[in-house]
Amino acid sequence: MSRKAVIVIGSNSTRCIAADPLSPDDQTMRRRVETRLFLHMRDGFLSEDAIAETIAGIRSLADQANAPVLGIYATSAVRDARNAVQLARAIETACGIPLTVLSGEEEAAASFYGAAGDKPAGMIDIGGGSTEIATGRNMRVGCTVSLQLGASRLFAVHPVNRIEDAVPALTAAVNACQQIPPALARHDGIDHFYSVGGTGTACACLMQGVSRKKAQVEGHVLRRDDVFDRFMTIAGIPRDQRGAIPGFPVSRADILPTGMAILLAVMDKLKLNAVTVTERTNGDGLLLVASQQKYP
Repeated sequence: MSRKAVIVIGSNSTRCIAADPLSPDDQTMRRRVETRLFLHMRDGFLSEDAIAETIAGIRSLADQANAPVLGIYATSAVRDARNAVQLARAIETACGIPLTVLSGEEEAAASFYGAAGDKPAGMIDIGGGSTEIATGRNMRVGCTVSLQLGASRLFAVHPVNRIEDAVPALTAAVNACQQIPPALARHDGIDHFYSVGGTGTACACLMQGVSRKKAQVEGHVLRRDDVFDRFMTIAGIPRDQRGAIPGFPVSRADILPTGMAILLAVMDKLKLNAVTVTERTNGDGLLLVASQQKYP
């Protein structure tokens, strides 16, 4: 089977995944552009500039994919946008591909398929506008939830710019986690959880003290207490100085602390001492689904 691609418009970034989804030996291409759609929304509307930047990003990613794009998908920010139809029309005009806006449950399922595959596992995907959690086994999703809280959404109401901001951000994240259903919080028989998305990969770089290009992200184990210690350290450092921290991604100087607050709150709610970071994302799951024309 030839290589295929999908593009996913997230609340923080727009990403492209290209691979032969049925060939485990195929080299996966992963590219991303920072579009920050959620933080570019005003009164529930995506700005004209944000839409134009997203279209430019999609075109660039499609060119880099060097493979047919099977679908273009959008997540939390576009779900919320009151003018999402304007973005959808612009994408179809520019690319000839209709936009599919995923529900929270569909996003959680896609992330689970991408991260866990056929393994009995759980998945935590902290995005910009929402956080998806799912458990399952044998390519079947069991429990899912989509929390209306992501790193950018939390930053918009509780930015962590100083040490005093840490507790309000953590408290808001803990309160949001009360929406996690009891069955998912217990995750009976599921002990292994994957961390999907930018927060987990950035934390892996931080723990290793090296840049994204040098870090061994896939399979890195994040321990809850280590994440908490690093979160509190970062909270006490002014935003414009965080780039000096070894391994800190400068592009996430604003939203990484809030993403870490959410990760801590979810791990505490699920009583997890550790999670495993993966570079696989909802894009991997969507590529598999689009190639098979159905969910597993």
